[in-house]
Amino acid sequence: MAGLRFRMATQEDTPEIVALLNATFRTPIDGATWEWYVYGNPRGTSRIYLALEPDGEKIAGVIGFSPTQLRIDGSAVLADYAHHLALQPVYRDTLSYMAFLRHSLNGQAAGETTLAIGPPNKTAYPIHKTLMKWVDFGFLDCLRKLSPQRGQHDCRELKLFDEKQFDTFYARVSRNFSFCVNKTSEWANWRFFRRPGSLYTVYAAGGEEELKGYVVLKRWRDPDGYAKAHILDLHALDEIALSQLIAAAECYASGSDELNLWAVQGYPYRPALETMGFSASWRQPLIIRSYKLPAPRYPEGECSLSYGDGDTQY
Repeated sequence: MAGLRFRMATQEDTPEIVALLNATFRTPIDGATWEWYVYGNPRGTSRIYLALEPDGEKIAGVIGFSPTQLRIDGSAVLADYAHHLALQPVYRDTLSYMAFLRHSLNGQAAGETTLAIGPPNKTAYPIHKTLMKWVDFGFLDCLRKLSPQRGQHDCRELKLFDEKQFDTFYARVSRNFSFCVNKTSEWANWRFFRRPGSLYTVYAAGGEEELKGYVVLKRWRDPDGYAKAHILDLHALDEIALSQLIAAAECYASGSDELNLWAVQGYPYRPALETMGFSASWRQPLIIRSYKLPAPRYPEGECSLSYGDGDTQY
């Protein structure tokens, strides 16, 4: 562990980083997708830290911090979304992990952001909390509906968000949220329409002149063949728009074993979704690491965060 060395990544490191990620995670990623996510974000480039093996330049670990803008209890917070933490198996011991994370967190603390946020996996969660001073900040529940059925809806498929419509809509739909990501049309178009391979399908509620809601969808199949349709992001001005968007999502998901999405505490659409047949299956912790001030508590009231707000693996 004492011999590990650290440096910042460059685009020349992409092939080796992608190889490490694909050896670590079950969801594959390619070089074009990695560079889109890391270098294309309109909020700024991810800061990517590398751990190098003691006896050479081979990459032993990687972790990224993507800039994001949160709203917590009415205050704008410049934050990092921690993403793609991976270590080669030989370095997955506690001391190597701590050395790498301490180096990257110290680097982030020297910058402008005030905290990091992320949903850790089961292995990383206890180490993050007990050794690296991350704290719980709510959770994400997986809400799912089994055997989604095709039905009627009036939604239209989008190929890009209209700048004025989206910004007006999101300001209106999120104005009472006590916790959310501050989204703009520039960010949403990058995140959902400009990913290489065009993996996402987006439906909108409302006419051509007014956006009343949207849903972002992606298909996924488990290794055993179990088919899922995943809602990455969902917002609606009222229950009529929400019901239309879910009908569109079910049409998209018909033939799949389930339609699902992740919901944080205070998710405003959860009661309506439960009346439509969605139910909670399992829970994913959400944690934060404050760099400069005491960590904020999870606020009361309506809150919104989805996997579409963060990690590109989904």
